[in-house]
Amino acid sequence: MKTSRMLLALLFLLLLTLAISISHEYRSCEWKYKDASLVGVWSGKVTILKDDTLLVLNIKNGKVLKEFPSTKRVFLLENTLSIINASEVLSINLDDFTITKLGIPEGVDLTELAFAVNLGNISLYSTLHSVGGKYNFEIIEYYVCTENCLVYPFKVPPNSYPLIYTFPGGYVLTFKTNDAFTNGSAVVLNKNGGFMWNVTTRYAISDFEYSNNTLFFSTGGTEPGGTLITGGDIYAFSLNGSLKWHINLRNYEGKFYDWGIAGMKAHNGDLYVVGYTGRIYIIDSKGKLKKIVASPVYKRLKTPSLIKGVKVAKDDLIAFAYLDIKTSSLFRKAKGICVYDFGNFKCWRTKEPVSKILVWDKWVIGEGIDGVCAWRRGVNQ
Repeated sequence: MKTSRMLLALLFLLLLTLAISISHEYRSCEWKYKDASLVGVWSGKVTILKDDTLLVLNIKNGKVLKEFPSTKRVFLLENTLSIINASEVLSINLDDFTITKLGIPEGVDLTELAFAVNLGNISLYSTLHSVGGKYNFEIIEYYVCTENCLVYPFKVPPNSYPLIYTFPGGYVLTFKTNDAFTNGSAVVLNKNGGFMWNVTTRYAISDFEYSNNTLFFSTGGTEPGGTLITGGDIYAFSLNGSLKWHINLRNYEGKFYDWGIAGMKAHNGDLYVVGYTGRIYIIDSKGKLKKIVASPVYKRLKTPSLIKGVKVAKDDLIAFAYLDIKTSSLFRKAKGICVYDFGNFKCWRTKEPVSKILVWDKWVIGEGIDGVCAWRRGVNQ
């Protein structure tokens, strides 16, 4: 009997040791807002939506700088914040909190308006409405307005939403979707809102990056059920719309989940591409693979892990949140955050899955089930 008890005790200690060895250290939040959703980050300011009030916070301590009650919808494009309430549309500059009240273009229904921003040379609006029938889909329309408005429509799967990328020469109008198997589409505009060219990709666009007069688009994501990865394409375009090169990561790695693209960042003339296991592919300016950096998540868990989101900071680092896809095993149900500074990884565990992540300077901001949490990334893990 004593021998059996000792064996059970040893087995328990062994399993506990294994659990500790495959998990990163847990870190508490520097500050947290419960029951809130993360909107965006700009120049040391965090915007969150709590109940129907938009809060602008100091990223260093979480203290409220400004608040805007009765907010129905909110959108952040770099330093410009769009707030839509029941009766008006506001465009707010986060640098100095200048507020501009915007009118509604002719033919636009306020209930369908997703956002409206004043960009100086142009005002940019987007609407979203569903179309029923035999097949359900949605229509995203962009209104690019000076004296008159030009309209650019996208037919998208349900639960998609408008997404805008910026680069020094203009704007990229596209959409985000959970249906990774749909075709990706984007319209490229100059700073004055003039049409430059458009692009179509064979899978949904997952990320955009700009470097040395080159526009990069990537594809990658999961099916709505979250189990099947698709994409893996990278497209490089000149500013005139000509294709420089196109590669697919399946040609480099055929292992499970390794080639799905979650995000990318240009750095020192190379493109750093993050796969859905946290592996990083370093691509040179001609589209040639230079190096593969092993995933810290894969190495720790010894199993592929699905990264839930990747957001790239403006201070030359990459951060991602991860959640292990194999949740049936006790020791593989892992969740956490990793930061890569183009030299090393730093990772830590989180108490709950993080569905959205943003980064600024030494701070990582994440949205989980319980609210919005802030971590300092400079602390050694």
